[in-house]
Amino acid sequence: LGARIVDSRRGRLITILLAPLVPCTARLGVLATLATAFFGPLAFPVTLGLIAVNIVVLVLLGLVLNRFLVSGEQMAFIMELPLYHRPNLRTIGLFVWRHIKEFLVRAGTIILAASVVVWLLSTLPTGDLTTSYLAGIGRALEPLGRLMGLSWRAMVALLSSFVAKENSLATLAVLYGTSEGTGLTTVLPQALGPAAGLAFLAVQMLFVPCVATVAVIRQETRSWGWTILDIGLLLVISIAGGMAAYRFALLIGLGA
Repeated sequence: LGARIVDSRRGRLITILLAPLVPCTARLGVLATLATAFFGPLAFPVTLGLIAVNIVVLVLLGLVLNRFLVSGEQMAFIMELPLYHRPNLRTIGLFVWRHIKEFLVRAGTIILAASVVVWLLSTLPTGDLTTSYLAGIGRALEPLGRLMGLSWRAMVALLSSFVAKENSLATLAVLYGTSEGTGLTTVLPQALGPAAGLAFLAVQMLFVPCVATVAVIRQETRSWGWTILDIGLLLVISIAGGMAAYRFALLIGLGA
């Protein structure tokens, strides 16, 4: 939505396509939780490294898109700054309400539909997540997951993050059978080694955005073609990033 300030149509399109690579608070929450579980005292440098990779990928993809989408077009970025005043609560309230209403009305229907679909897939046919259709999809993707050291459970967690990134933590907790006495941060490092953990975090940071973002991309580009292209690009980049992270971790001796 913030890309509306860009005057050039192609420049605005590039901004919209690149925006999902900017780490959001949900992704950073998952990263902070799992990095601590997998890497302990090394969690902070690992977290900074993955954020840096995100930024590098964003820049490189931006250069590629700029080369093929706006070749020969010079874009000037002009931002008109308003006069500085003491904040007015009524103005702020109206501004926030207008944006919330626009988001709920335009994106809410798609979010609700996608949430219902994922819930149904995780519940049917037996009511047990481990034998659900969603788990079946995860098992079908397990050969791809093995290239990154990931089990079908981790692949299901990635799929569930499409609704909301935080869902991956809840899904992992359910699939790995954590209980009140045993937390996810204790069980997960035993199920996935450091190399696989690094691969999972790399994929999570580069993965396709949540359904709310996809809905807004479709709304702002007014094109399913550009929306699907963006999802496809991020999917390929995230899987390639996960494979590279896994191989790099094995190369430096982190262990599978």
